[in-house]
Amino acid sequence: MFKQRTKISPFRALVNRIVVSKLEEIPFIVFLSFLLTFVTARAYVYLTNNDIMDFPWGQYVYFRGVHVHHLNFGIFILVIAGFAALYDLRPGAHRRLAVLYGIGLGLTFDEFALWLKLTDDYYARISYDAVIIIALILLNIIYFSDFWRRMGRTILRMATLFMGWRSMR
Repeated sequence: MFKQRTKISPFRALVNRIVVSKLEEIPFIVFLSFLLTFVTARAYVYLTNNDIMDFPWGQYVYFRGVHVHHLNFGIFILVIAGFAALYDLRPGAHRRLAVLYGIGLGLTFDEFALWLKLTDDYYARISYDAVIIIALILLNIIYFSDFWRRMGRTILRMATLFMGWRSMR
């Protein structure tokens, strides 16, 4: 007679409220793991550089005397996530790969100044700018995808009309 409601966790309720459809779930997972990875990497570097915390493995990772930046780990993680996404199409796998992709994105763009300028300026403003731009792009995908889909069609129509007009001249 009466349907019994299943109780969901407060976290799941929050995710359901913030993420309105399954289509937006993957970008949300990427965004969240990207942001958490960036904050964790920044905190780690700050804590180790200022001698606030010591870790058993030391401050940096070295391989045969070469300092391996976490940018390199991010690139490898992005390669693995991208390659795996081509072969595993299950929704559960996409969620796990979205986490992996967000982690790789966070590690890579945390050191954006390094791969753009090829200098080890960890606190360069351009790295923060890159992270903010990536975060804004992901937030636009999550919350304004319908708007951008409509705008994309409008822009495409306008470009087609413009190109047709130019070819008639």
